[in-house]
Amino acid sequence: MTTVMIVDDEKYVRLGIKGETDWSLIGCEVVGEASNGEEALELADKVRPDLVISDIRMPKMDGIELAEQLRDKYPNTKVIFLTAYNEFEYARKAIRLGVSDYILKPFQDGELEGVIQRLLHLHPNGTAQEAELENELISLKKKEEVSNRYVQAAIEYIENHYSDVDFSVGNLAEALSVSEGHISRLFKSETDTSINNYLTKYRIKKALDYLKDMNVKVYEVADKVGYQDIAYFSNTFKKLVGRTPSEYQNKGLE
Repeated sequence: MTTVMIVDDEKYVRLGIKGETDWSLIGCEVVGEASNGEEALELADKVRPDLVISDIRMPKMDGIELAEQLRDKYPNTKVIFLTAYNEFEYARKAIRLGVSDYILKPFQDGELEGVIQRLLHLHPNGTAQEAELENELISLKKKEEVSNRYVQAAIEYIENHYSDVDFSVGNLAEALSVSEGHISRLFKSETDTSINNYLTKYRIKKALDYLKDMNVKVYEVADKVGYQDIAYFSNTFKKLVGRTPSEYQNKGLE
């Protein structure tokens, strides 16, 4: 689980980022919030975040200075700047500091998750092949990797029914002759994710395969993997892959 700290002097911006981002889907957990750079540095000493999402302009200590000090103290901590100030000078300073990414506020739904996914899992200078990068982006335990027979059966059910638009945990539980609560607890314990998040990741993983065919349309892929709403499919895809289905189809993960 990737630990995240949010830094912004506006309380409701922090609450919005924390509450509206699908952290569990991308394997992240918010471990702290701060209203300025000074407060963030003190908190970082306690929670040691893997990722810091920070505004640039803040009182007491701005995001630029915060990034500089984080780089010196915790060189492995990644930083994403969120700012409404799109002047080139800010971007240039961020790049010079080795800041991992830069997003303008207000950002679109799914954009932050997508940036985080690409930042944490795609390494531009690495030698990993496309399939390896896809597995790193969307990691799923296979039936053979879990010990509980009910969870194995649940994964098999997902593999056979992922394209059902009316898929539900209730139907899965009924098929296995167990209670919904019991299978949900077992599944989370064995796979470290919920049934619904596993289903979502499995659907998007299948979509990656379908999109390798340049002749297939995005709306056809959405239908194949159980989504009737193409906008919702595209948004979910971007959260996990870091780009839209069309961008992936045209460029892959490069």
